[in-house]
Amino acid sequence: MRRIYLDNAATSFPKAPGTGEAIRRFIDEDGVSLYRTASKKADDIWDSIFDLREMLSKLYHYPHPECIAFTMNVTEALNFMIKGMIPEGGHVVVTSSEHNAVMRPLSQIRAGVSRIPSDRYGYSKMDRLEELIRKDTKAIIINAASNVSGAVQDIAKAGEIAEAHGIPLIIDAAQASPFIDIDMTGLNAAAVCFTGHKGFLGPQGTGGVIIRRDIAERIQPLISGGTGTESDSEDIPSAVPERLRAGTDNLPGLIGLHHAVAYTIGHLESIKVKMRSLSERLYEGLMAIEGIAVHGPSLNTPRTAVFSVTAEGRDPADIASTLLDRGNIETRVGLHCAPSAHRTLGTFPAGTLRISPGPFTEDSDIDTLLCLLREIINE
Repeated sequence: MRRIYLDNAATSFPKAPGTGEAIRRFIDEDGVSLYRTASKKADDIWDSIFDLREMLSKLYHYPHPECIAFTMNVTEALNFMIKGMIPEGGHVVVTSSEHNAVMRPLSQIRAGVSRIPSDRYGYSKMDRLEELIRKDTKAIIINAASNVSGAVQDIAKAGEIAEAHGIPLIIDAAQASPFIDIDMTGLNAAAVCFTGHKGFLGPQGTGGVIIRRDIAERIQPLISGGTGTESDSEDIPSAVPERLRAGTDNLPGLIGLHHAVAYTIGHLESIKVKMRSLSERLYEGLMAIEGIAVHGPSLNTPRTAVFSVTAEGRDPADIASTLLDRGNIETRVGLHCAPSAHRTLGTFPAGTLRISPGPFTEDSDIDTLLCLLREIINE
């Protein structure tokens, strides 16, 4: 039975063509460590990593590729910014759709949190943001696109308000990149946190944060240690990117990410068209199944290809299990590490069945899912 993978919001599959080969080639033929090994191979790898920095810098419209700290995922990137910028007990404004990658670090530092109200489709009411700002507000954190509803937030409005009040804006782009344009310079954002293994079609264990230079030069890094530079001092290096990251990098992963980002950016327009087409096919098909409720925005409002559904009187976990058993269809069920988002949609605590196609999903995959889902609901 053909595998049908519809959980790209968790991690993309398949990865960008050639990604595995790029990783294998590094492990089998290169295997060096940057800033340490005197090697021609190391020079070539340094060039590849810097090219990755430049691609990401251009994508996010921020002309300082040296201000990118590579991390193992967006969760680490968010922890980097939250724990590096916000003092214990500081006040933060967030959306009502934040992932636990934001909320748990904030809880850990005992931050005071105000949530921007959301409508029933998952959109934050940005006209309510300004009233939540206090004298001790240290940051505004915006989840650019929900991993539950697919709703794309108005980050431009958030950026205007943040800049007017001189408050750093931190953007969680886990689900938004590379599908949603994020102009870091135009927003004057403090940071954009991204992951490599979702929309960029890269390997797990990769991600990062691009940080506004004035902040990058003073932020306390999440991890400190050997960088291979300024080794005569036991203090954290002053230069970026060295001060932002310590220890041996996940070079196999970053080489894979370099390949995947190059592929994704090179095919971005066609990927966007494909994702729009799949979204239309899936949404219209779901809406046509009596007994299925689609939670989140419609197609004519800003959204990504992430769809959460429930069926009255049916356990989402049972539906997911039946889809897997009968159709080898892989989805995700539950709260998706974002309980607050489910509260805004009215799907807490049971959660939803989440369906998220990717660039390599076929129309026939969507049709198979819809056909089997209709059978299950009608039983």
